[in-house]
Amino acid sequence: MQLVPFRTSSPSAGSSPRNRVLLGLLTTTLLTWSHPLWAQTAEAFFPSATSGYDQELGVTVLSRLRPEYEAPGIQLGSFTVRPNLDESIFDNTNVNGGTSSGNNTGSWGSRTSANISAQSDWSRDSLAATIGMDHFQFFDLPSENYTDWNVGLAGGYTIGDSQLTAAYSHQSYHLLGTALGAVQTETPSLNQTDSAELSYTFNFGRFSLSPTLDVSAYRYGDVTLNGIEQNQDYLNRDVVAGGFNGRYALTDKSGIIFVARAVDSHYISPAAGQPSNNSNSFLALGGLDYQAASVWRYSLLAGVETRVFQASQYASHTAPIVAATAIWTPTGVLTLTGVLSREIEDPQSADTNGYVLSQARLIVDYELLRYVLLQGRGAFENANYLLGGSQNAITVGGGVTWLLNRNLQLSLSDDYTHQTSAGNIAQSSAPNAQQTGAFDQNLLALTLHVGL
Repeated sequence: MQLVPFRTSSPSAGSSPRNRVLLGLLTTTLLTWSHPLWAQTAEAFFPSATSGYDQELGVTVLSRLRPEYEAPGIQLGSFTVRPNLDESIFDNTNVNGGTSSGNNTGSWGSRTSANISAQSDWSRDSLAATIGMDHFQFFDLPSENYTDWNVGLAGGYTIGDSQLTAAYSHQSYHLLGTALGAVQTETPSLNQTDSAELSYTFNFGRFSLSPTLDVSAYRYGDVTLNGIEQNQDYLNRDVVAGGFNGRYALTDKSGIIFVARAVDSHYISPAAGQPSNNSNSFLALGGLDYQAASVWRYSLLAGVETRVFQASQYASHTAPIVAATAIWTPTGVLTLTGVLSREIEDPQSADTNGYVLSQARLIVDYELLRYVLLQGRGAFENANYLLGGSQNAITVGGGVTWLLNRNLQLSLSDDYTHQTSAGNIAQSSAPNAQQTGAFDQNLLALTLHVGL
């Protein structure tokens, strides 16, 4: 688990819905490199909340607009520029995910995160861009220090009553040994992802259809096992996904949704003597996004995914797939959000051909005061490997955020993770106990957020 400071975020009152959608597309492209392409936008099919004031329908604790505490941005011509800076001090009790038998490594550290985004205020077309970096420093483990960076660009050209949208992003990021499903490296591994997406929405009254095309290139860096560097070129792959999303509007806030997607995964540097992980996946989902005139919002997508492998040694695999969200806002100051998901993931380590990832999350947000927000959260993850073996992770935590003024926020968060493994996970590159995927970790962080 990497440090992800808890902090609230809501669109500014002055930004247009069209530009918020475009910036959301860019943010989704930048932040979801670790999932299959269909899953990159699974939760985006369901707007998690409605931006608004006080107790308007669909407004949650975190989506509530608070103009007196929101950074206004800098106006440059027809663009709004938003610089942000986070500075965190944290205590990670188990940076590498080692076991209690001697590989447990903890450290205090700091994280400096800076990004700047710009989005147009045009009435018809749209353009957005962002660039950011994260620097992690571990005071007791200097060999673990690393810097991530990303850049993205998204644009929309209006044709008819919709925009033809395109987005591109580059991510240069590190994985620690605690990543579920990955080789538990002793030092961070540097990976890179390039992603591009193209989409358009056809509107036919209550019915809308959105064809999409996604192309991504995943490149993996070296890992360190027993002090020896080993390359992961065998994980490098190019992925092309195409399909469509459909929606039939029942009301302004409710609709029937269906998704069809085909994905081709091509591994460009397979390991010598090992079966190819090349595969084709086919996905079909259907469901409902329902906002009642009450305190509930239900969203559900369910269906199946079939993965067919090129190598005869790997049997085809069909699994139920689900993405579900339930939001309950019983009062204007309390929101409970539950999320369920299940999907087939590409392999992240040697001698596996992927795994089924199931996740469940519960988040409780409470507005103690207009400027003091509390959150409690819990999550369960299960990685069930197609060739046998599994990993489970349970995380519980919480945090508090003080909205000091329009430019400053202060957050304190604490999260505890317990990860276990069952059965024999086939990983010839993981010879010792540190690679069993079993560990405990606590992450305490104090973060100052600055926005202009």
